[in-house]
Amino acid sequence: MSRNDSQRLRRLLRLILSLSRAQDGISVYELARQEGLDDKTIRRDLMLLRNTGLPLVEDRRKFGKKLWRIRPESHHVEFNLFELLSLYMGRRLMEPFAGTPFFEGIHSAFRRIEAEVFPDSVELQTQLSSLLYFSTAGSSDYTQRTHLISTVLQSISQRQALRMLYRKAAAEQARSYVICPYSLAAYHGSLYIVARSVKVAAIRHFKLDRVQTLELLDQRYRIPRTFDVEAWFEGTFGVFGPGKKSYRVEIEFQPEVSETVKESRWHRSQTFRDQVDGGTVMQVKLNDLREIKSWVLSFGALARVLHPPELVDMIRSDLQQLYQRYQ
Repeated sequence: MSRNDSQRLRRLLRLILSLSRAQDGISVYELARQEGLDDKTIRRDLMLLRNTGLPLVEDRRKFGKKLWRIRPESHHVEFNLFELLSLYMGRRLMEPFAGTPFFEGIHSAFRRIEAEVFPDSVELQTQLSSLLYFSTAGSSDYTQRTHLISTVLQSISQRQALRMLYRKAAAEQARSYVICPYSLAAYHGSLYIVARSVKVAAIRHFKLDRVQTLELLDQRYRIPRTFDVEAWFEGTFGVFGPGKKSYRVEIEFQPEVSETVKESRWHRSQTFRDQVDGGTVMQVKLNDLREIKSWVLSFGALARVLHPPELVDMIRSDLQQLYQRYQ
């Protein structure tokens, strides 16, 4: 390749970059000024690019002004009912995170599909909403916390520590923490920051709803290669931090709720052993008992813990306190 050919190739690449940045179009004269060349040379370059397949168009604007732009390729896309329902379901499931980058991304994609593929989008929304109903009871409201989520995501991507003002549940005052976020976890319509607390040198979970302020620090950190967020939550029944002790949990469910329990996936390790009377015994392996205690209590007299004894004692203590409250 000659020197002139090499220079022209680099110039063509710069033209493509300028055209891609100027979504509303750019004039030949402006491109010529950027390159320090005459407009005839730039026009020859544009024609070469168009002849080689780049979808370039020249639009005539007001007062005869002409702008060049790259025409976006349009693809005819068809969706069947189940694909539409899946997209609609994804957006509805993300509604608890309205105002966050997570919801805005899928909302923007769905709106684009509506505009390009379904001109009667209002009618489409009505039809889909009549087919599927979603309850968001108990979900958090993050419409005013977008800046906090963005800061956490920036911290994780740049491995930059955070100073956080955080108020624990039932605490009167917030406390300052320096944390190194590893991941964000979504559970029951709420977001939790999984981070190493510098003060205690251990991983802790912080509910985003209780975060008051976040400040990016110059302090950098590394996420251990051995850390895997899914493996980290393997021993939990929700989002409570896993403990160091392992438990084999067995819960006996009465026939009235056995089918209901077996229909759902509560934990990766769950197994069921059916009983003669129609009941079932559920077994899971956990490292923390606090959340499964609350779950068992939600079944009232229709569930009974068989193992471990620590969980039996925890439930017995709660029931005794509950009984005293109703005396």
